[in-house]
Amino acid sequence: MTRSTPPRPPPRPASVEELDRIQARRILAQMGENGKPPELGIAHVNAGNESYLRVIDTAYIQDLICTAEGSSFKLVQGTYGAGKTHFLYCVRDLAWRRRLLTALVTISPKECPFNRPGAVYRAVAQRIERPRGPDGDELRGLDDLIRQCVEDRVAEEGRDETRSWIDKGLARAQLTRHSFRDAVAGFARAVVDGDEPAARRLGAWLRGEDVSLAEAKAAGVYEVPSNENGFGMLRSLVQLVPRLGWQGCVLLLDEAERRLSADDKPTKALGETVDHLRELIDLCGRSELPRTLVLYAVTPLFTEHVLPMYPALQQRLGAPIQFLCASNPKAPVIDLEALDLEPRKLLLEMGERLAVVARLAYDWSPADKLVQDNLERLAVVVTQEQLEVGHRRFFVRLWVRLLDQLRLAKPKVLTDDELRSLVRDEQALVTEEVDESQVNTFFGIPYLAKPFKKK
Repeated sequence: MTRSTPPRPPPRPASVEELDRIQARRILAQMGENGKPPELGIAHVNAGNESYLRVIDTAYIQDLICTAEGSSFKLVQGTYGAGKTHFLYCVRDLAWRRRLLTALVTISPKECPFNRPGAVYRAVAQRIERPRGPDGDELRGLDDLIRQCVEDRVAEEGRDETRSWIDKGLARAQLTRHSFRDAVAGFARAVVDGDEPAARRLGAWLRGEDVSLAEAKAAGVYEVPSNENGFGMLRSLVQLVPRLGWQGCVLLLDEAERRLSADDKPTKALGETVDHLRELIDLCGRSELPRTLVLYAVTPLFTEHVLPMYPALQQRLGAPIQFLCASNPKAPVIDLEALDLEPRKLLLEMGERLAVVARLAYDWSPADKLVQDNLERLAVVVTQEQLEVGHRRFFVRLWVRLLDQLRLAKPKVLTDDELRSLVRDEQALVTEEVDESQVNTFFGIPYLAKPFKKK
């Protein structure tokens, strides 16, 4: 799709008829085993965040990215189990409907800490993907996206016209890193010429893999991806996307929720990371990341503990913090603790959607009253117990488990005591998991629960 093509409206909300049994069973397996959202089919089980999604779609994806060629950064905050990853999946689904590329990246201490720009670039370059079709087919990775674009042009226009496009378009593109531009053009030429050894070398370079400087120079590129040029590489990647014929891209950065130990306060690493984040926000503000939306998901501890230590970053995210809503669409922070539905109604809506998926998954036809009575009783018990953290994820796991019991055992309406027993058994498991995975990292950097002073 070319840049001049107007954005197509999203399709109608997904209906159960669009699911097949295998997809429905995958959704139930994913959500029942760990309470996490499904990779595909998120629209079938989503509830409670529609007002945020409408603002993201209309004010940012449609208007800012597809029409005005702008960019924006949003911080998404929510406690453990509040649905941060779920929300990012929902935004990714919106982006796919608008024919945008997406990259969902987990910021983690070992593989992708935010204070290592080279690792961040590598993660985005390897995870960026085109919209998936109804059958879930995927094309992921910057080199594969470029290859597909080149091969499509060869098939439509021929090799000579494609070489001309590479020489006049890609090789002269205004990208931040000239080495990145040279690698893209060299890779595209290698694809046209069928030079697979050169394509493999430059493809690895574009993915951010370990390529020696000697190998890079042999391919006509005079630097390699590193922490020193990582964010420049990321900017170049984003700037390239429209030149490949896509409307733009959405980068979804998700903080890993892992408990780590740290002997020293990571002041230096955190300071470097905050500088990178501030730079990223400024680049979005200056539209130097054209046609790009960046969402970064963290816990509220970030705004409570980290922001006050860094006034420059705090000013960019608002002091006091401004939360996005329909009447304040420009606010920089999305708060997933404030949803469209109050807790019990939210659980009911989620439960009803999961019950519809379960009916399709197993060709199951229970009495509506049986399912509804159990759902309403469970929602009441869970909201009364009011777990300290993760009650939505907890509810999803327990409800899928209960649906299996209703389907496989003798169907009945469970008593309040029976439901409370199930809740407490599941609560013990969730509490144990939270003890092992409660967040105390920011940007993939170990962070002590006790606030520390900035040097």
